[in-house]
Amino acid sequence: MAQPHSSKTIALILSLVCILTCGCTQKPGVRRFGSVIGIEKKNIAEYKRLHTHAWPDVLKQIEESNIRNYSIYLGEVKKDKFYLFSYFEYTGKNFDRDMKKMAKDKSTQKWWKHTDPLQFKLPTAKKDEWWSNWQEVFHYQGPGGFKKSQRFGSIIGLKNSPEEIIAYTQLHAAAWPGVLKAIEKANIRNFSIYMGQLKKDEYLLFSYFEYIGDDFKADMKKLAQDKVTQVWWTYTDPLQQRLAIRKKGEHWSSIEEVFHTN
Repeated sequence: MAQPHSSKTIALILSLVCILTCGCTQKPGVRRFGSVIGIEKKNIAEYKRLHTHAWPDVLKQIEESNIRNYSIYLGEVKKDKFYLFSYFEYTGKNFDRDMKKMAKDKSTQKWWKHTDPLQFKLPTAKKDEWWSNWQEVFHYQGPGGFKKSQRFGSIIGLKNSPEEIIAYTQLHAAAWPGVLKAIEKANIRNFSIYMGQLKKDEYLLFSYFEYIGDDFKADMKKLAQDKVTQVWWTYTDPLQQRLAIRKKGEHWSSIEEVFHTN
């Protein structure tokens, strides 16, 4: 009988995968972050209201903290089990310093007094985390330029055996060139996938990408018909777990954007 993987062994392997997937894809001067926190169903309306009318001083502080392209998504993982998923890009030179400066900002502190009680920390969060920072396991920059884009967030479960987790991360550490080409042809750019645990041994994937084409449905249909991508999915789909509450026809479950800054 094979010796079971220890949690330390899994952590070591995944940290090596993180070096492969993240260390070489982050552009100089830009760091990407994906993070997650819980929210009770009863608090969703107030959270949306606040973020529809975010305070100008808070938005100014986000910008001064060198954070751009900041989106927050709302997703239902199980019936009445809701979570918030955030994506942002950091363009500064000292992340810790900028975050400390933000934490000392009076307007931001007042804002957090309104928003923090609406959220709850994940049981898997690190001691010093409020939002849980998840691991980026895939990134593809795709087409360049500054065309107007649509943003999409989605989630799906990940099977939790060490072998399946490692297989998924290793595949995405060295994604096939043909798959990347098909993504680009589908007018998808700035595509990241993050992996984390909502609770112990409950893994989830959160994806963010930007679409710069003119016909999303047509481009997604072409992507689904691409032969290389179809073969790729025979490897990746069995490692994932569709959410029971997904919409009809979905593999990944789409999630709602409730906040965005440029």
